[in-house]
Amino acid sequence: MGKIRWMLTALAVVISGAAGVALLVRGNPVKNLASLAVAVISPYLAALSLVGVAMAARCHRRVLSVVALAIATVSSGGQISWHYLARTEDPGKHSMIRVLSANIQNGEADASSFVRLAEENADVIMVVELTPAAVQRFSGAGIGRAFPYSHLIPAPLAGGIGMWSRFPLVPLPVPRHPSAAVPAALLEIPGVPLETILVGVHVKSPLAEGRDTIDDWRGGIAHVKSQLAKFATTAGAGAVVVAGDFNSTPDVWQFRDLLTDGYRDAVEQLGAGFAPTFPADRWYPPLYTIDHVLTRNSAAASVRTVHITGSDHRALLASIAIPAGSGSG
Repeated sequence: MGKIRWMLTALAVVISGAAGVALLVRGNPVKNLASLAVAVISPYLAALSLVGVAMAARCHRRVLSVVALAIATVSSGGQISWHYLARTEDPGKHSMIRVLSANIQNGEADASSFVRLAEENADVIMVVELTPAAVQRFSGAGIGRAFPYSHLIPAPLAGGIGMWSRFPLVPLPVPRHPSAAVPAALLEIPGVPLETILVGVHVKSPLAEGRDTIDDWRGGIAHVKSQLAKFATTAGAGAVVVAGDFNSTPDVWQFRDLLTDGYRDAVEQLGAGFAPTFPADRWYPPLYTIDHVLTRNSAAASVRTVHITGSDHRALLASIAIPAGSGSG
């Protein structure tokens, strides 16, 4: 029995220690791949920390039990608060738009099923990793019938991005960055007197092509933050809707740092639950939530993930309430 007690004690120390380290990492900017790895597995370490509490209690280690319980409470509380506690607000009189945001894996997603999904569920579409060939296939599948307006910046492999819309779009000038694409357009929504700013995001992976590209990723997400600040200034009291692949989970400090100037994450607003989006092409379920929809001066009414044939990401379908009378100032 003594040996088993010591083994359980050691496991409790390791588990609670790992969860504690994750808390520290989560509260600071990611600087390298090691800290990024710890941050993105924080939800799983938070869940495991509860096992650490049980082990410490089973071994009758009072001090360890108290420490383990404190770590587990803070760790799991942060996850529950983000994923399950709704913070919705009444948008008042509004128009509802439906947003489909999808990473189509180097343009390889099946065009016909994607277009059908969009026609049935979306008013605007944000597509990441949009290649010239994918634009041709989507056009051939009839995307222009329901979505006659577009702002497309296709490029080979993962470099392209674009948006389609049922409503008129007017592209906005946005400076290019080697590690992040942030196209934007004014969106004319029926029932909303002024335009909403629609923004796409694709931040370079911190492990692009299996290499350490964390510095590129850091530069890319910093660029996104600066552009979101500019869009907030442009919009004034108006609505901004942001969608795309941030290559960042909610446990990454730099992602949460984007939620200033009135921006809010749709999942956090709704308490919509833990629904990872990547990788979606394996035998096991997706593990990481790196695709997001953000709103400013508007409110998410629903958000869910959906399967995209031929892609390694699950897409997001979100309904966004745009207050009547909002728009760019």
